[in-house]
Amino acid sequence: MLHGRGATKHRWTPVSLLVLVVAGALFGASSAYAGNGSITVMTQNLYQGTEFRHFAALQGTTPTFEQALAATTADYITYLHTDFKARAAQIAATIAREKPALVGLQEVATWHQGQVDFEHLFKLPEPVSEDFTAELLEALAARGQHYAVASSHDNNFTLAFPVLAPPTFSSLVSVGMVESGEILARTDVPPGQFRVSNPQSGTYNARIPTIPNPLSPSEPFVFTNSWQSVDVKVRSKSFRFVTTHLDALDPSGTVSGFQAQELLAGPANTSLPVIVSGDMNSGPKTAPNAYNSLAGSLTDTWVSAGLGEPPLTCCHLANEDLVNNPADVYTEDLDHVFTRGPLKIENEHLVGNTPAEPLPEPFLWPSDHAGMVATLGTG
Repeated sequence: MLHGRGATKHRWTPVSLLVLVVAGALFGASSAYAGNGSITVMTQNLYQGTEFRHFAALQGTTPTFEQALAATTADYITYLHTDFKARAAQIAATIAREKPALVGLQEVATWHQGQVDFEHLFKLPEPVSEDFTAELLEALAARGQHYAVASSHDNNFTLAFPVLAPPTFSSLVSVGMVESGEILARTDVPPGQFRVSNPQSGTYNARIPTIPNPLSPSEPFVFTNSWQSVDVKVRSKSFRFVTTHLDALDPSGTVSGFQAQELLAGPANTSLPVIVSGDMNSGPKTAPNAYNSLAGSLTDTWVSAGLGEPPLTCCHLANEDLVNNPADVYTEDLDHVFTRGPLKIENEHLVGNTPAEPLPEPFLWPSDHAGMVATLGTG
């Protein structure tokens, strides 16, 4: 499974250039949200559009090219049907309503499509066919919301492969996906109330072993995970905001547990108060190693707010990974917000976890994960 349970590599696209222009305001002058000295933050796994279940089912076998092609094509069709543009509109509407100053995002996908390189079947084609960051920022702008990318890590892993091109399925094309993480920050708040600086990101040393590719031994599959952070000043109070997406592929939770320890020794190891958010792929009920490490050093805001045990936040996946079943329920407690220091929880709740009424047609959940929104007093 690829869903939510180093140097930074940058991709320079038109939206990246736009973000750089906006970033002058973001990092130079005061820019974001503080109001009464509280700050609202959000974490949201966007869902990359497919879990690649058909292709993953071939692991440990020696498939023919035809079998692999059938699997990759089925997974690509799933991605097309999960329609991120429509889901981005829902997520943007939630952000517009909640108005978080900072949004930690996981499974931020960039999809590519181009000609097949028959000497390198699993090489990522250069042309970008869909950029989740661009679409989400556009959806936010359409709702009068002003956000920019404050920190990003642009390649946790890349999967590329040939598919039979829909709708005719009569020709081969090469497609691929680059999965990333990032932090969005507001850029439209009165000067002097909110400042973002010192963007950082990194890749965890702990990772699952490289997965061999029986169809192309020279092009194995490498999966890593990352964190992103920014330092924030709300009026006269400063803190560090960290977001992350820990490993989901080791079912024992050992890898995500080691990654949590790296996070505590790395970006969370600061004299500043800290907010750590993200898809930890871990909770008291689900692969608890990472959660226990984090909760041993940080405060789980949901628990400290008196809301009970950490909530179930994943995963709304119906048949073939299509997030289109309004009766689907969550089964795993994966998404969390933690703090350290004089940050008092004032409010916390889930978003994107209940179907809209009346049900839109066709129905799509905004993601396979709920989002989590927390408002914190900065002391």
